[in-house]
Amino acid sequence: MVNRNVKLKNLDGDYLYPYTENLPEATSSTNGTVKLESSPVSGSEKAITSGAVYSALSGKLDVTATANKATADANGNNISSTYALKNQSVTTLASSGTVSLADNSVNRISPTGTVTFSLPNITTHTVFHQILVQVNLTSAQTINLGTSTYFSKKAPTFETGKYNIVYEHNGSEWVVGAIAIGVE
Repeated sequence: MVNRNVKLKNLDGDYLYPYTENLPEATSSTNGTVKLESSPVSGSEKAITSGAVYSALSGKLDVTATANKATADANGNNISSTYALKNQSVTTLASSGTVSLADNSVNRISPTGTVTFSLPNITTHTVFHQILVQVNLTSAQTINLGTSTYFSKKAPTFETGKYNIVYEHNGSEWVVGAIAIGVE
């Protein structure tokens, strides 16, 4: 026997369709066939399969994981090593002798003897490098700044008092200047 597709017609001339092709689409208030989504789709009224739910959730972070965007900016730069901190820590330096300064640091010193600052060697010239040293001179001391290139082309002189020594790297060398602090 050969299977053939047949169309049935009733007495009024209407074609009859098998029950499987004649069901309405299911809604929240109507029974019918259920149409499935194989992946989550925004605004869909179709049911989603458990496999689609699993696939969608497997790409999400674990509850204890850290999102990449939580530690990086929109360009992928690591936030903690790229940007200045809101609260920068201040390093207290030795009060005499040769004192090594770290790149992009804030320091404080109260010299009790001759101080010679040793500056870091800079190899990356595509980012800004600076150092701040807050100085409290309670008595006259010799301070060797570690470079002979100065802002305004003039070497700072130090007397008893407070100063901010500012270093900036200009792409080829460290440049330094000092600002006296006090009332007029």
